[in-house]
Amino acid sequence: MIRIRVPASTANLGPGFDSLGMALNLYLDITAERAEHWHFEHHGEKLASLPIDETHFIARQVTQFCRTLNVEPFCLHVKMTSEIPLARGLGSSGTALIASLLLVNHYGRLNLSRQQLVDILTEEERHPDNVVPSLVGGVIAGCYDRETCRYMTLPAIEWPLYLVIPPYELKTDEARQVLPRTLPFAEAVEASAISNVLVAALARKDYQLAGQLMMQDRFHEPYRAALIQDYQAVKSVVQDKGSLFISGAGSTLFVMGRPDSPELEALLTAALPHCIVRAVSVDTTGAICAKIR
Repeated sequence: MIRIRVPASTANLGPGFDSLGMALNLYLDITAERAEHWHFEHHGEKLASLPIDETHFIARQVTQFCRTLNVEPFCLHVKMTSEIPLARGLGSSGTALIASLLLVNHYGRLNLSRQQLVDILTEEERHPDNVVPSLVGGVIAGCYDRETCRYMTLPAIEWPLYLVIPPYELKTDEARQVLPRTLPFAEAVEASAISNVLVAALARKDYQLAGQLMMQDRFHEPYRAALIQDYQAVKSVVQDKGSLFISGAGSTLFVMGRPDSPELEALLTAALPHCIVRAVSVDTTGAICAKIR
């Protein structure tokens, strides 16, 4: 039997579209052992609607990875818990994808290197902003050129971090449909420059500058904000007390608070009683796969 734990992630960090991401201390936790047929035991209401047989996402991904990596197919009995809400922009599908690959790596005795795992996952996802931080931990900047993923780890953010999780889902496909197919050249240059300086600010731990830049995205937030009915309400609460960006494709909103505004969490909770407001931190460990018996 093995245990796998994979942290959630928040992607983009504002202007770092499909490139910047950060692992968070919310986890998908599974234990698995060989079985004659696929069977899933789900613990927690977040997973109650998922199938329990071979149609489960993890079962389908394991089968796919077995095929592409030349591993003899196998079935598992999986016990699964998760703190990560589904379809809220916190990398729930990415964590399941990572767990699937780690299962194949273990039971197929592949001994894949970290870089090989990164490349396989990024090829599947087409961008590194969720799967790489969840796999390796921390804050990452990455790019994918259809052959390999190159990434660098940045220092963990030290300012207070909060999630504002609405009660409604926002599917990634829906959030991508509102994006323009092209941007004017000058606008793309400006957007890229903002993202570049954000990376430098995070590397220098200049969170005041980083916070300003997180709210100056040109790539996606101007188009997606209208899909999240609580965006303006959260923005009005945050004001000069911190910074706000859409977590991944949404619907979760991510807030980086100023250290001199400890009241921000309480203000968000009072203003948005229908949302879950949760303080979080950066997970710097990444995914864990360990034999437990």
